[in-house]
Amino acid sequence: MEQTRRALLASVATGAAAVAGCAAPESVDSSADESPYTRVYNEVLPSVVVVHVAENDRKVGQGSGFAIDPRTIVTNHHVVDPGSEVTVRLADGQWADASVVGSDRHSDLAVLEVDSSVSVSETLSFVTEPTPVGAEVVAIGAPFGLSESLSRGIVSARGRSVQGLSRFSIPAAIQTDTEVNSGSSGGPLVDLAGDVAGVVFASQGGNVGFAVSAELATRVIPELRSTGSYDHSYLGVTILTVEPQIADANGLDRPRGVLVVETTDGGPSDGILQPSITGSDDADADADDGDTGEPPANDTEPEPPNGSTPEPPSPDEPEPEQPQSGAAAIPTGGDVILAIGGSEINNTDELSRVLALETRPGQTVPIRVLRDGEEVVVDVTLGTLPDA
Repeated sequence: MEQTRRALLASVATGAAAVAGCAAPESVDSSADESPYTRVYNEVLPSVVVVHVAENDRKVGQGSGFAIDPRTIVTNHHVVDPGSEVTVRLADGQWADASVVGSDRHSDLAVLEVDSSVSVSETLSFVTEPTPVGAEVVAIGAPFGLSESLSRGIVSARGRSVQGLSRFSIPAAIQTDTEVNSGSSGGPLVDLAGDVAGVVFASQGGNVGFAVSAELATRVIPELRSTGSYDHSYLGVTILTVEPQIADANGLDRPRGVLVVETTDGGPSDGILQPSITGSDDADADADDGDTGEPPANDTEPEPPNGSTPEPPSPDEPEPEQPQSGAAAIPTGGDVILAIGGSEINNTDELSRVLALETRPGQTVPIRVLRDGEEVVVDVTLGTLPDA
C-alpha cells in the first residue's frame, strides 16, 4: 500500500514537473517588444536638460535644452533672454550653473556652457540629411515645467517662415503635429534614430508646432560657440507671393515668383530691384513714396487682396503698410523675383530659405527677375540682417 502511495506521488510529481516545464517560457529579450518611442526616449533622455532663468535671484523663465557635448547645451534665445542667471538641471538630477556662450534672436538659438564641475553623460547629434515630411519624430522636454516628458508626431511640413521675436521671420523651420507647449522650447525634436531634426521653438495650437531645422541650426551653432553671434543675409525688400489676383493685376501669364513691393532705403536692393506701386499711390507721387496711412495695429499683417489667410511676414521686411479704409490695394509694377543663384523662388518661404541656407552677408548673388514682361538678371550684394 505504501509502495502504491509512493508511486502515485511520484507520478503526480513527474506530471507536475512536466506541466511546469511546458508552461515556463524560455528566456527572452524584453527589448524585442519595446516600443520604438520607449527606446528613443531612453536613449535621448540623458542628454536633455531643464533650463531655469533668473534675474536678481527671481525666476523669470524656464525651458528645455539638450547637450551636444558634455558641457555644451543648445536651447532657444527666447528661453535665456529674459534673465542673466542661468542654471540647468540634468536628467540625473544634478544642478549646474551655466553661462550663455552665444545667442541669436533671428534663429532663436542659444548655446550654453555648464559649470566645469559637472558634465552631461550622453550627447546628441543633428541629422545629416533633412528629415522628410511624414517621418515620425518625438519631442522630449519640460512642457509646463513637467520634465522628462515625451510627445510624438510627424514632420508635417518643411521650409516654413515663422514669425520670430523681431519683425523678421525665422526661416526654413520644421512644422510638426507633435504636441509642444510652454516649457518645451529649446528641447530636441528627434527622429526615431535619436538624431536631432530640429530645436523646438514655438506652438500655434491645434497640433501645429515649429522647430528650428537642423540645416539652419548646424550653420548657426558653430559660430555661436566660436564668436557668440551669427550674421544672417539681408536683401532689404518687402515681398509678396504672386497669387492669381496679383498676377492678374500685373498682367502676368501665370502666378509665379515673389513680387518686390518695397525696397529699404539705402538697403542692399535699393536702386537695383524695382519696387511696385499700389492703387493708393498718387499718379504724380515720387517713386519712393509708400502707401499712405498708418501701420497696422500691433504690427499685424494687412489682409491680402483675396481675403485669404495672410501669409507670414517676408524674411526681410514686414508686410507693406496699407490704407486705413477700403479694400487693400494690390501692388503692381514691381520686379518679380524668379530665382536667386540657381534656386527657383516660388513663394516667400522659399526666398527666406534660400537666403538663410545658401547665402552669406557680403556675397553677391545673381537674381533673375521678371521686369516689364522680360526676364533679366541683376546682381545684389547681400547685407547683414539688422537687429531691430
